Amino acid sequence: MCHLEVYAQCDDRFFEVSADEVESAEFVVEALVGCMLEELFDEGTVNNVIIRFSSNPSTGLQHCSIHINASCNCNAFTLQPRTKQHMEGAVEKNMYPPLRELFGKVKVNSIMRCPSLVMVDAL
Repeated sequence: MCHLEVYAQCDDRFFEVSADEVESAEFVVEALVGCMLEELFDEGTVNNVIIRFSSNPSTGLQHCSIHINASCNCNAFTLQPRTKQHMEGAVEKNMYPPLRELFGKVKVNSIMRCPSLVMVDAL
C-alpha cells in the first residue's frame, strides 16, 4: 500500500463552508477523496481529514488549511505512466475542482510514499 498525503491551502473572503461546519466539511472532503481514490486507484482508504480555519482581519481574507491522509494501491493506478510524479499530478488535478467548489481559491499539493515505488516507476 502507498500512503498519500494531500495538503490544500485556501484564501478567500467567503467559503461555501463556514468554520462552524468543520465536522461536516471533513465528511464531505472524505467522501470526495474516497471517490477520487476509487477512480484513480480502483480502491483506497481515507484515514484522516483535518480542516482548520483562521482569518486575517487586516486583509479581510479567511484562510483554510486541509490535510488529508489516505492509503491506496499504487500498482492499481488507472492512468499511464505509473510514475510517482504522474500519480501526484493526477491526485492534485482531481482534487482541485471539488475543493475549489467548497473553498474558493485553493492550492493543492500531494505527496505519495510507496514502498514499492521503484517497481511502479519502472512500469
